[in-house]
Amino acid sequence: MAALSVKERRRSLAAVIACISAVGAGLGLSIPLLALRLEQQGTDTYLIGLNTSMAALATFAITPFIPKLLRHVQPDKFLMLCMAVSALCMPAYVLFPNIWAWFPIRFLNGVALAGLFVVSEFWINQLADEHNRGKLIGLYGTILSAGFASGPLLLMAVGTEGAAPFLAVSLITLSAAIPLFMARGLAPRVEEKASRGVLAFLFVAPAATLAGLIYGATETNIFNLLPIYALRSGQSVEMAALVLTVFGAGNILFQLPIGALADRMDRRLVLLICAGAGFLGTAFLPAVASNPWAFIPSLFLFGGVVVGMYTVGLTLLGERFRGADLASANSAFILLYSLGALGGPPLAGLAMDIWDPHGLPVFMAAVIGVYLIIVGWRFSTRRPRNPKA
Repeated sequence: MAALSVKERRRSLAAVIACISAVGAGLGLSIPLLALRLEQQGTDTYLIGLNTSMAALATFAITPFIPKLLRHVQPDKFLMLCMAVSALCMPAYVLFPNIWAWFPIRFLNGVALAGLFVVSEFWINQLADEHNRGKLIGLYGTILSAGFASGPLLLMAVGTEGAAPFLAVSLITLSAAIPLFMARGLAPRVEEKASRGVLAFLFVAPAATLAGLIYGATETNIFNLLPIYALRSGQSVEMAALVLTVFGAGNILFQLPIGALADRMDRRLVLLICAGAGFLGTAFLPAVASNPWAFIPSLFLFGGVVVGMYTVGLTLLGERFRGADLASANSAFILLYSLGALGGPPLAGLAMDIWDPHGLPVFMAAVIGVYLIIVGWRFSTRRPRNPKA
């Protein structure tokens, strides 16, 4: 990527932040909105879940091809197209209020959001240098988490009836195109062919790419099943409603400090610490689940350290790869994140059926424990890196 002036870097950063804000706020508002509207229509629960999975299936379909697309289409134009498609999908839900019509609409919207996700991650990693990569990606992740958390609040403001909430999502998405237009021509180009296929990066950089899988499964399990776990563990309904806010607060507040730490220490060591803390946090949940005074702070800390796997994993990819290889590595990261988000809840739900209610933390501890072994193995077999070298 050619050297940018200070003003160009600011415009680029604003564009990246706008893209990920659109993804976070759009998903945070549309996921509960669509679920509520389908519930109001009397749709079977399994169909609601199947419809929700369209976004993950769309990610699987489009992500492996994004690095190739970027060799033929300018990244900023591709992002503009993704924003336009996503914005148009929202009123389409209103025009075609039928569950079967919503399957292709949601798939198409998922394709557009996957494009925004992959290319914005690639852009922020290209924009960073080794002195501030962790902090920039921490900022990126913080804004994504904050945007996602703001979705339900926006939904409370605009309501769930009529076309207003759908049009609100469209306006949020379209407003993000303004900073992107101001940064036109500044997005990094992909002119060469990647040295290997997207999935090959799983074997080249397993600790970094698998961080996406583990965080995708953990985050989705928490947002889908943690309130149920809290209720079954003896917590009140009010406390069960609060747990997601506590977990989300940890997500938001810890990413920048962890990113800054990754700029000062060996990043693989920071990843190892986050994985170890995530394992201990999940394994410890059954011991504190019935005591809200211990459960809430434990959940806050767990939400903070577990998101570090996402932040540091993405930072490690930017440290190691450039150009087309970085675009492919980011695609592998998002692909694995979606795989975790798609497969995690059914398996965790099955674990809760087998051991009610503690199957949820036991399952998550087992998954993170396997990942901890992989990170520990990679850390022990590779020489430490100085991020400032």
